[in-house]
Amino acid sequence: MTTILLAIGAAVLGGLLYTLVGIIPGTDETATMVPITIILVLAGAPAGVLFAWEIGIIVAMQISHTIPTAMSALPGSTMAVPMVLNCSIAKRLGVPHMAMRKMASGSLVGTIFALPLALVVALILSPLGSMISAHSGVIFTICALLIAYISSAKWGAVVAVVPFAIFIQALQRIAIEGHGSTVFTSIFMGITIGPMIYELFGALIPSRRKQFAKDTPNETWLAPDSKQKIAFFPNPFKQLTRKQVGLCAAWSAVSCVGFTMSPVGMTVLSGEASAGRCKELYDRVSTCLSVEDSTSNATYTAGLIIPLLGLGGVAVGGVAAGPAAPLFACAPRFEIGSNLAQMLTIPDYILFGIIGLVGGALVAYPIAMHKARSWTELMLRAISHEALIGAFCGLVVMLAFYEAGILGVFLALTIGLVGGFLHTVFGVHTGVQFMTYYASGWIVTQLLALASVLV
Repeated sequence: MTTILLAIGAAVLGGLLYTLVGIIPGTDETATMVPITIILVLAGAPAGVLFAWEIGIIVAMQISHTIPTAMSALPGSTMAVPMVLNCSIAKRLGVPHMAMRKMASGSLVGTIFALPLALVVALILSPLGSMISAHSGVIFTICALLIAYISSAKWGAVVAVVPFAIFIQALQRIAIEGHGSTVFTSIFMGITIGPMIYELFGALIPSRRKQFAKDTPNETWLAPDSKQKIAFFPNPFKQLTRKQVGLCAAWSAVSCVGFTMSPVGMTVLSGEASAGRCKELYDRVSTCLSVEDSTSNATYTAGLIIPLLGLGGVAVGGVAAGPAAPLFACAPRFEIGSNLAQMLTIPDYILFGIIGLVGGALVAYPIAMHKARSWTELMLRAISHEALIGAFCGLVVMLAFYEAGILGVFLALTIGLVGGFLHTVFGVHTGVQFMTYYASGWIVTQLLALASVLV
């Protein structure tokens, strides 16, 4: 009973926290979710509490990021980027509030569909769990190459996988020499804040600092608020048309099958496929947005549950290797093969999954449906984006120092600078880098074996 109460508290608290984070434009899921999740893991939070927390913050952020995206056409998070174009069209049509409600409802509907579907897919795949674990290195490498190819960098990202893997293992060797063991948090968090580190480093270079300088404050135009009266927690299914509900259900199923794919890629794919089924402009915009946000949340939910339950805790896929990674590997408590997957039963996934879904939606959904404009204005006025970045960078430094002292901090900064350069300049995004991190041990081992044969 105590664990259930803690799980409820964690889901509601996480829902509130990440509702606020999602309303701030330009945030990144991995950079904001991972640090606090690592703290909870290292603090010894029970397995059910951790699972409810993760589901809760996924639901909350995927709902709340609709608010700034719809009201100001600024992406509330990385996952909202594919929705900006349709949101800007909805804003010009004078219906941003309707677009936001479609997105928030679609997001919640996607999770409602994805939770049971992901459990079914996981149970179907579970007999293959031991085989997948035995060949995890090959699977990680294939996933890294696949995610790299479907990224904007295409073949450039594919080619970058091998040298980046070598770079990661070189840093691990330095960690062994200086710390006595390999590190996880320092490397992983370095990749997480890589784009931030790269931008901060650029501010130290005079020529780039001039590019960043502005004489006037940024201006953001918010759409007017809606006067329409709706219930405190309106039925999300009634906010969508039958066709939209059907498409959300279909793409939730596709997301469960394609849980290894990039969530952004799945979101873009679902939007483009849904657009072809609509002729009228408003119908196309509202349908695309509801289906895209549904797919976004469903992909995150499936990307967490299926690797845990179906693959025995092997972090396959962009979500497992990114925002949910501390539940799969977080030394000294979790590692691949001995993590949250071994601590939860099927009833636990159902019970704590429902707690997480309800806890996350309980805060984010009513705010999205009733307070979109006022809360967006409050966040834009009162919360400094630079302060948010500074807070999460400070968390990363603290966690890296906790793991390996000052060496851990320098390792995080080093890989952050290189990874941030690859992400910002060449489009080798952090999803590719995370998967390469998991594949790096196998890749380098195979390269050394090949080198010894050729010599």
